[in-house]
Amino acid sequence: MQNQFFSLLQSIFQKGLPFALSFVDDALLLAATRMGLHLPWLQWASTVLLIATVLYWTVRLLRFLYFKSLHV
Repeated sequence: MQNQFFSLLQSIFQKGLPFALSFVDDALLLAATRMGLHLPWLQWASTVLLIATVLYWTVRLLRFLYFKSLHV
């Protein structure tokens, strides 16, 4: 029972982390813009997070397809 809980928690963390980081980055960018601050590294962080999220989901999809092909 405890193992299932940790497995669920790990799954939620793995799936939610890229979205949470993206949200925090966008919130910081929006807040800085509203305060009149120009932080170019935040714009680069948005690009890096987007690329990292796409790569993460690509790897997860490829792993899923690979393991699914093993069971066929």
